[in-house]
Parts: sequence; C-alpha cells; structure tokens
Amino acid sequence: MKSPYEILGVTEEQSQQEIEERYKELKAKYGEQRFAAGEEGFEGAKKLGEVEDAYKAIKLEWEKRRKEETYGSGFEAVEKYVKEDLYDDAQEVLNSIKEKNGEWHYYQALVYYKRDWMDDAYTHLKEAVKCEPDNAKFKSALDKMKLVIGNPETRPSQLGADMQRNSTGNCLNNCCNALCCAECLLLPFSCCGR
Repeated sequence: MKSPYEILGVTEEQSQQEIEERYKELKAKYGEQRFAAGEEGFEGAKKLGEVEDAYKAIKLEWEKRRKEETYGSGFEAVEKYVKEDLYDDAQEVLNSIKEKNGEWHYYQALVYYKRDWMDDAYTHLKEAVKCEPDNAKFKSALDKMKLVIGNPETRPSQLGADMQRNSTGNCLNNCCNALCCAECLLLPFSCCGR
C-alpha cells in the first residue's frame, strides 16, 4: 500500500507549500478526468478519491505535529490541554497511550473531573491508587474526590468560583477549600473551580 506522500508524488521532506501545490495540480487533473466517458472517467474519479484521502492524511499528520510542538506529547500534553480546557484533545492523547498505568488513570480522572463526570473520575482515581498505592498525589486526589462526589455544591460547573470561595453556609465547602489551600497538586482535583 502506498503512503499518502507516494500517492501525491512528493516526499515528506518537501515543504507544506510544495505539497499543497502538487495536491491542487492532481485535484484539477483528476477532477477533469472524472467527467470523461467510460473507464477513463471511472479511473479519474478513483484517482481523485485517492488524492483527496492522501492529502487529508497528510494534513492530519501536520496537525498532529503542530500540536506536539505546541503541547508536547503524552501526559505533558494532556496536562496542557486540560489547563486550556481542550478536553477532546486531552482525551485523544490519552486514547493513544497504550499502557494504562496509575498515571494514565489519574489523567483520565482529571479529564472526566473537568467535564463534570464525577462518577467516572472517581472510578479512575480509585484505579490510579490501586495501581500505585504509595503515590501521595493520587491518594490526595482521591481523598478530595470523596469530598466532592457527595456534594453537588462543590462541583465546579455547578457553582462559580466566587460563590464557592465566598460560601460560608456550607461546612463541607469550607473544609474542601481548606484542603485545596493546604495541598498544592500539579493539577487541580479540587472543589474551588480552578
């Protein structure tokens, strides 16, 4: 099976502009040919489809490289995506990681937490602690999650950060805020809306 670059008749080393020009050239050629009668038209349509698919694959590769250059890869990328509220991108990176170790479950829980999927976040935090029972970060996050899971007022999407910080009538909220202040985790598993 040919690579997308071979289908377009270019190499990976060529510039993006050169590849785009070649794509436009082939698209115009096969775009015209597909309207010819009989086998020639059929072949043109087939080749046009191959060219379109190849160019799409190359563009996806460019986008992936751009994201890796911007965000890094692996858990570093997940962390950056989450900080920028790009949860689909974070999930895509997690899906590409083959080894589902404690750290993977921790970051999966983070993505779920940020999406306000508390039950799923809790399940993955428990799994993270199960995988690495001596990891203080995972244990602390699970302890905080236990506080959050039973109280909807601590969910960041249901109350704004100002309301949570200024709430004096909710003892659990105050306890949770104290925990948040006392614990400096790399990533927030907290109820203070960060």
